[in-house]
Amino acid sequence: MRVAGSNKADTWSRLKAAGIDLLFKHGYEAMNTRQLAEAAGLKPGSIYYYFKSKEEFLHRLLIDLLQEVVADLEGGLEDVGDVEQRLETYVRILVRWHVDRREETFIASIEIRSLSGQRHERYMLLRRRFDALLAEILQQGIDEERFAVPNEPVLRNAILSMITGICGWYDPAGPLGLSSISDEFVRLTRNMVGLPSR
Repeated sequence: MRVAGSNKADTWSRLKAAGIDLLFKHGYEAMNTRQLAEAAGLKPGSIYYYFKSKEEFLHRLLIDLLQEVVADLEGGLEDVGDVEQRLETYVRILVRWHVDRREETFIASIEIRSLSGQRHERYMLLRRRFDALLAEILQQGIDEERFAVPNEPVLRNAILSMITGICGWYDPAGPLGLSSISDEFVRLTRNMVGLPSR
């Protein structure tokens, strides 16, 4: 039973917010659908209108988040032609995600292991688009002889690991804000592709 005056999109937003909170605090294995329903203000049985199982909920949540990241990256890069600016834009968008939406990115990095079969394959297919955007930038820099990159796949994975690792150590109450972290990660990435620091 849905709350009076609500619609499917609004209810999914509540479920999504409640799920992020529960997954971040307790993890996938410890969370159950009854907790999720209660946290979202729903009757336990009504959540099956939105998904059939806990794993289906996790899959939909992770796909939603990854689609948002990819859309942000593609939108931010759309009108940027210069390869150095493209690299900086990519880094800044991804750093912002891992600072401002630390809980979501932490869940995605940890709980992908809980997806099985076709759900895992679908997630990884979209995840490859996320990786390919960086690969395209690095290859452009190599082709234009702007980047010094001995091994593009190794460098790409190093950059992605460095940025996605933020969600594991960033402290919102700490001294570093988004601007400082973004500037530092841009500097590090520029050094990694052989560009001088700004």
